[in-house]
Amino acid sequence: MPFAVAVLDKVGYAGVDETRATRLFAAALSRRGVDLERVGEVSVALVDAETIRDLNARFRSKDEPTDVLSFEVDGLCGEIVGEVVVCPACVSPEMGVEELVVHGALHLSGMDHGEDFEASEMARVQEAVMEELRGEEG
Repeated sequence: MPFAVAVLDKVGYAGVDETRATRLFAAALSRRGVDLERVGEVSVALVDAETIRDLNARFRSKDEPTDVLSFEVDGLCGEIVGEVVVCPACVSPEMGVEELVVHGALHLSGMDHGEDFEASEMARVQEAVMEELRGEEG
């Protein structure tokens, strides 16, 4: 793997380690046609509801917890791509933590879904990535 994803687990989730997070990012970015040899540093932070609420209020003016936030720093080919922040306690039954890491990776790759995620191209790409990863496991 040409790059690695650092995982900072502040909540003791232990469900996504650095190897798995790197694989999730690689699958998402490859699906977007990104040259993985050029990708900079990426991190995933697993945080509690209060921390993600604070971030959501500060950066999106939404004073409520959310499941995932993505913060771009230097862009995909910069030294530091950015960070995906996931709150395992806020994850819906329809979308697990791994899928939220993929979701965040797609945001860092430049995708957006607007108000209607289900109808978006991003939703289709995300599902294709998750299907690919499930196929590798089976």
